[in-house]
Amino acid sequence: MKGRTSTNLTQSPTSKWTTINQTMRDQKIGILCVQETHLTNEHEKQIDSLFSRRLRVLNTSDPQRPGSSAGIAFVLNKELTNASSATMEILIPGRAAIMSLNWHNNKTIKILNIYAPNNANEHPNFWNKVKTEWLKSNVSDIDFMLGDFNLTENPIDRAPARLDNEPAINALRELRSEIKVQDTWRNENPHHCLFTFSSNRHTLSRLDRIYTSERHLESMLDWNTKVSQIPSDHQMVSVRFAPPGLPHIGKGRWTWPIGIMANEDLLKQIIKIGDESQKELDVLRQRDEETNPQTIWKSFKNKITAAAKETTKKQLARINQRNVNERLTQDLQLKRNRYL
Repeated sequence: MKGRTSTNLTQSPTSKWTTINQTMRDQKIGILCVQETHLTNEHEKQIDSLFSRRLRVLNTSDPQRPGSSAGIAFVLNKELTNASSATMEILIPGRAAIMSLNWHNNKTIKILNIYAPNNANEHPNFWNKVKTEWLKSNVSDIDFMLGDFNLTENPIDRAPARLDNEPAINALRELRSEIKVQDTWRNENPHHCLFTFSSNRHTLSRLDRIYTSERHLESMLDWNTKVSQIPSDHQMVSVRFAPPGLPHIGKGRWTWPIGIMANEDLLKQIIKIGDESQKELDVLRQRDEETNPQTIWKSFKNKITAAAKETTKKQLARINQRNVNERLTQDLQLKRNRYL
């Protein structure tokens, strides 16, 4: 993520999370694993107050610099997953954590989210610590290991091609062997070049990967790597997990946010629309396929739904603007304190 804010968005201290919410809704993402979140406890509360209707966020921060370094999170779409059942076990704060989530037919999937150090010399100790902490935990049978590894295992995943730090690679492979996951996309595309990160030195690398358990090989579909709507210097890697026996999930239905139920302007609009619909029913003398009580009722519901969506947008805009104003006030106060 490269932090929680972006200069291209609002000045809100959690500006990227509006885009995360929209991306998960539009692209129907069930589970999003993010790295470099830079979230403090206060930021997590703000995100929960704004997006708790759709999102549940499980975050672990850098204990030394939670607002400016590292941090990883699991973001769950409540409309597509059993988010309330999710639990997280932290292996290394801000760097490695495992989420367990109830899936279909009482099955559980376990995802290991990784944000590896930038310094390759730190990698052997890091991967060994992840392995040690995982062995001490109560979590077994990892289904997926994914994240920003800041390391590639094969020269083809670098441009110009080169081999990374060998002790670091060996430590990562020992961990993979222990938890029994593999680079499924690379195994299926042994000669294809694909990159997720471009450095300031104009080199390319495939740092962001999804490793999967061997037992899920036939259940992984629609691998994709693309520029993310969420402002970042990394591309987003995705895959669809479709195990046998999984029920079909449709588009779902939009529901009214509880916060707009008492909005006076919206209630006035609904009453006005209702009066107009009642007049249409009163003057209806002959029904046909295009005009009848059922079509009038459907039109009434569509109109009040459109009004509710418009009210929701305006209300969210006010909340975002309030956050911007609070941020500007804080910045102004800091400047005054410096001069004083």
